[in-house]
Amino acid sequence: MSRRLLCVVFSLGTVLAPSAWAQIPIGPEFQVNTYTTGSQYQQSIATDAAGNFVVVWASIGQDGSQGGIFARKYLAAGTPIGSSEFRVNAYTTGSQDAPSVASDPSGRLVMVWQSVQDGSSSGVFGRRFDASGAAGPEFQVNTYTTSYQMFPSVAMDAGGNFVVAWQSYRDGGGFGVFAQRYNAAGAPQGSEFQVNTYTTSDQYRPAVAMGADGNFVVVWATLSAQDGASGGVFGRRYDAAGVAQGGEFLVNSYVTGSQYEAAAAAGPDGSFLVVWTTLDGISQGVSGRRFNASGVPLAAEFKVNAYTPGPQRRAAASIDAAGNFVVAWRSLGQDGSNNGVFARAFDSAGVPQGGELQVNSFTPNSQAFPSVAAQPGGRFVVAWRSDGQDGSSYGEFGRRVATDLIFRDGFESGDLSKWSSAATDGGDLSTSVVAAMKSTSHGLQGVVDDTASVYVQDDLPDDESRYRARFYFDTNGFDPGESGGAHRTRVFLAFEEAPTRRLAAIVLKRLGSVYSIEGRARLDDDSQADTGFFDIADGAHFVEIDWKASSGPDANDGTFQLSIDGVVVSTLLNLDNSRSAVDFVRLGALSVKPTATGTLFWDEFESRRINAIGP
Repeated sequence: MSRRLLCVVFSLGTVLAPSAWAQIPIGPEFQVNTYTTGSQYQQSIATDAAGNFVVVWASIGQDGSQGGIFARKYLAAGTPIGSSEFRVNAYTTGSQDAPSVASDPSGRLVMVWQSVQDGSSSGVFGRRFDASGAAGPEFQVNTYTTSYQMFPSVAMDAGGNFVVAWQSYRDGGGFGVFAQRYNAAGAPQGSEFQVNTYTTSDQYRPAVAMGADGNFVVVWATLSAQDGASGGVFGRRYDAAGVAQGGEFLVNSYVTGSQYEAAAAAGPDGSFLVVWTTLDGISQGVSGRRFNASGVPLAAEFKVNAYTPGPQRRAAASIDAAGNFVVAWRSLGQDGSNNGVFARAFDSAGVPQGGELQVNSFTPNSQAFPSVAAQPGGRFVVAWRSDGQDGSSYGEFGRRVATDLIFRDGFESGDLSKWSSAATDGGDLSTSVVAAMKSTSHGLQGVVDDTASVYVQDDLPDDESRYRARFYFDTNGFDPGESGGAHRTRVFLAFEEAPTRRLAAIVLKRLGSVYSIEGRARLDDDSQADTGFFDIADGAHFVEIDWKASSGPDANDGTFQLSIDGVVVSTLLNLDNSRSAVDFVRLGALSVKPTATGTLFWDEFESRRINAIGP
């Protein structure tokens, strides 16, 4: 009985080339603002743990004065909550603009902006909202009010504590970077504090990113020669108590020309990402660099944009719960017009997941200044400013996008924490070193000693009309219950959520000493299409399915493909299966019969929307 996977050579006909686009638009772009007179601009976006999101922006004249702050909330699927936007600022005299928004996992929000109301040139103000949308009072963030305090950035941790950073004209050399911490009740934690220690010239446009544990990093650009050239990007880390973790540090390693327009995002493990605009003497491009939780660079800085003929700048970034990240930016001329909005996805190791995606479908004039926020399951939302699209001046638009990668777990964590849920039957399902395959250190071990199904479940698929899954699997002498006349056990199932309905399955069969695998796909009339059984040796293999829903009722163009050890063994065509989409999946020993016994192994589970996965 083999517990290790032998190398398998793919035939040329079984490997699909990577898709040119690893991101897929989910539906058309949508207009965020319902009030279209004048300009709507300077948007910011945030999501909660369920993927519900809010967009906040500045609007000229809508609050009866100059600029005002408005917002609109959406469910995760992009359905607006309420018929229109709502006003955020209570004080309406003069101009309020440059908003920033943050959300905690439960949906509590903090919105901050700059306003003329602090008695001097401009100050920083904010407002908290609970998860139901009820607003608290407006509050002033800055205590030093002389001259300008402007361009705030806000970030929140898992408990609702938050920090605001801004630039202030007071550090002795020009603009400096300052910050203020708050607890979840909105009470200031200590006084505002200066982040930058180097004060020559201006330190400006800060961005703050906060981890779930409350540790945070502030990044900014400088107009000085602090990096040895004409301007660089710097950062400083703090723990959850606001204690600086060392001095400020240089983010960019390339120092020729200027580096500016910095943005940051925090990862689930305390790591963080910084992206910025690089001016290398020829044009502008978007660069990025990843850091671990201790602030150590994980790799060299990298170029985000692949298209280089025109300027690429004003990047924004977001990291999901699995550590995968997306960067969005504006690109001049790439969409055939003026500026367009482009995005690129990367996995948790920083590997690009394909090329760039054009987010905007409306291309006349300029689409620029994107904001981006990650949703569960490899999805994200981009919002941007569009010129003339809403029939007036600038308007706010958005679009939901999905990455190719939905979920991956190599079980190297040694537990089942990456999965949405698990049925372990009192410990019969666990990670184990003996279950490891493909040179990994851990795998999934399922002990079958009764009729209870043992499985892990992934809820990240969401209404997927195309779904691919791959896993490594070792039969390990398992007996599905032959002494009782039982020969089959399901080892993988894909479901529709409401109503719960099985859409696809991988079935393991043992008849005598011969093992075989079959794939099944459910049709709209609740019958099923089967691939038939394909013999496999008692040992380790990898199995992949590619399920695709039909394009419409009676279109009969759905497909189901089964691959075993890199070879496509069956492709079912002309399926009438448009009724449902994949919402969750289970991996394990499912539909166990009374006399079944033995231990099964799985490893390296992965699911995607487009590309073949392979070994």
